[in-house]
Amino acid sequence: MSNHSKQTVHAVEVDVLNYFNIFLMVVSVAIAAYVPFETFLIAYAVLGPLHYLTEISWLHDRGYFTNGSRDWIWLVLATVVMSLGFIVPVGALPGVTIFSIGFTFVVSAGMVFATTTISRALFVLIGAVVGGLALTWEPFFGLIAVLLPTLIHVYVFTGFFILYGALKGRSFSGILSLLVFLSAPFVCLYGLNTPSGYQPSEYLLNSASPFNGLGDMVIGFFGLPADREGDIAFMRLMGFAYSYHYLNWFSKTRIINWHKVSRARIGLIGFVYVAAVGLYAIHYQLGFIVLLTLSLGHVVLEFPLNFKTIAYLIGDGLKGVRRRA
Repeated sequence: MSNHSKQTVHAVEVDVLNYFNIFLMVVSVAIAAYVPFETFLIAYAVLGPLHYLTEISWLHDRGYFTNGSRDWIWLVLATVVMSLGFIVPVGALPGVTIFSIGFTFVVSAGMVFATTTISRALFVLIGAVVGGLALTWEPFFGLIAVLLPTLIHVYVFTGFFILYGALKGRSFSGILSLLVFLSAPFVCLYGLNTPSGYQPSEYLLNSASPFNGLGDMVIGFFGLPADREGDIAFMRLMGFAYSYHYLNWFSKTRIINWHKVSRARIGLIGFVYVAAVGLYAIHYQLGFIVLLTLSLGHVVLEFPLNFKTIAYLIGDGLKGVRRRA
């Protein structure tokens, strides 16, 4: 097959994948509008653990996209420290957790861009400032400690990856998928109504309670009513954002190739996954607490990749757009 033919086949495959992802977005919005709490909680418990495990495995095989071969160890240690503050919120631990999220986010950029000891030290210094601001300044606390590990991770960074694919593929379907993705949150918050008779059970409300602080922030920011309607609108957004975030990852298996690992690792992933879903089935909040380190770990270990993607978008991606213009 000639190079031109291969490029044509690849372009067709990319278009099919983009249109399939648009379909997944629409389905995610529709289901989240109908049963918002159930959509979010089922996606988080059933799709979430498999996403964490397969992505960490994929990142590991690619050196976590850092310059140093042992940088990932520091990211894992930071994740453990962060998790302790959430799981055991006593004494100074919550403050250490808040500081660690901001500090680690900036330091992970240094793992990508810093090439000398001095430049790495500079990133450490900036990270300490950002961590300190998260502790002392409420807007930074909300941005770093609440939004970064949740909606920024599942929505904003997913949007960057979609934009990356659209710029790299230079296709109408890629741009269309980005436009649908950008409009989906507004459809969830303002464009659709959940059936008037919908009432989440006490179990669902308790299971989603770890995200109440995030809900208050989103409801206030978007000017939603601080009542049942506002809570349900927030959960529509969460149902879409999380379910599509996971589905997007699995839909791109043939491109990402996270499945190309040894049988032993597939077996380990399968065993941990079944155990994780079992914990959620036994008691949802127990599953949330036990798997928090794994959930937070996949967010933190992805930070370097997030910065690499942003660097491409600012550099090569925009240059390509200017050349075509």
